Amino acid sequence: MQMIQKLFVLLFLSGSALAEMRVITDFEGGNAEVVSLDETTRTLRLMPKLHEGRGWPCWWYFQLDGLTPGEEITLEVQAQPRPFREKSILGAVWCQPKHAWLSSDGKTWTPSEAGTLSADKVMSYKLTPTSETLRLAWGPPFVPADAEKLLNEIAAKLPEAKRFELAKTCGGRVVHGIRIGEENAPHQVWIGARHHAWETGGSQVGRGFIRWYASEEAKALRAKTCLHFIPIMDVDNVVLGAGGKDAIPRDHNRDWADAPIYPEVAAAQRMIDEIHAKHGLDAYIDLHNPGAKDSIFFFGPFAFERMTGIQQRNYNRWMELAASHITTPLPVEPKYRCATYVTTEEERGRMSSGWVRNHTGDFTLSVTLETGWNSPLMTVEGYSNIGAGLGRALAWYLEQNPRAP
Repeated sequence: MQMIQKLFVLLFLSGSALAEMRVITDFEGGNAEVVSLDETTRTLRLMPKLHEGRGWPCWWYFQLDGLTPGEEITLEVQAQPRPFREKSILGAVWCQPKHAWLSSDGKTWTPSEAGTLSADKVMSYKLTPTSETLRLAWGPPFVPADAEKLLNEIAAKLPEAKRFELAKTCGGRVVHGIRIGEENAPHQVWIGARHHAWETGGSQVGRGFIRWYASEEAKALRAKTCLHFIPIMDVDNVVLGAGGKDAIPRDHNRDWADAPIYPEVAAAQRMIDEIHAKHGLDAYIDLHNPGAKDSIFFFGPFAFERMTGIQQRNYNRWMELAASHITTPLPVEPKYRCATYVTTEEERGRMSSGWVRNHTGDFTLSVTLETGWNSPLMTVEGYSNIGAGLGRALAWYLEQNPRAP
């Protein structure tokens, strides 16, 4: 009997030694370029794959097969050394979150223990998988399949909701949206996410917002509001796992010009122009993720200090209400920031919030919500709580008519 047990152990160990780790990226949002894979030490080093002309190489998301449950592995992440635009090489901080995000089923995402950064700027994460297959990502992913599931969920819950196709992308993919409320409702709102593909937290916040908006708590708000919601704008780059930001010749958030490059941006401009011409647009809110050291804040108008009258009143009211209702997992900063790194009026005018501000009325609120990502608090639930807080702030904001003198 002992001889049989020893033989079984030897066979088991032999089988384990033959198991090879495999990196898989052929799914929506998948991105990883293997630098090295040491089976002896069970160490995988990777970097984000560069998609030529498609912006920052910062996002990574892959499946790792051939694991042994309970066996520690090491994931190392380094920066992509090739330039993403002309001679620009992206700093390592953008692809090295404090925590890697892990999922055994592709649905539930949890942060790893904090990684350690070496002197040569390589981030190492120690992981102990509980299954033979593991998905790993820069942050909790949100891809078009997630958007489709979300919009179907909301449409099923609210029979009055109308799904619509905003446009087909340059790559032939559909950009989906949903409209909730009567077209001629007293108030009109546009909320969208992912002008920069890698900023997945924007869609996570959007999911929290739209689920709150479909809840019983928001019933009174829905009765007087027509909401247009877009969960992903830069669908092509999200599918490819490309960063999108600083794409060549420009990214989606800098494409709000007189002649946009991207069909989805042109379509959004047309719809917003039409909404405002017929009914007036009360609020435009663009959902983003900022830098590694940022928390939660709003980018406001460059001319905020010079505003007067109804415009000044509305922006001040919005900030007060947002600060009161966006409190978890972290409170929103109680003052607007300005994107001072954008130095010309021409570029400011073709940022999405700037274009909306310039093409609507004094009563229109046009802001960007930036939600920090480099924290274990920014879970799917954490992002969702921010979205719900955003919804409550909107309800209070519209309760006191922003169009009233």
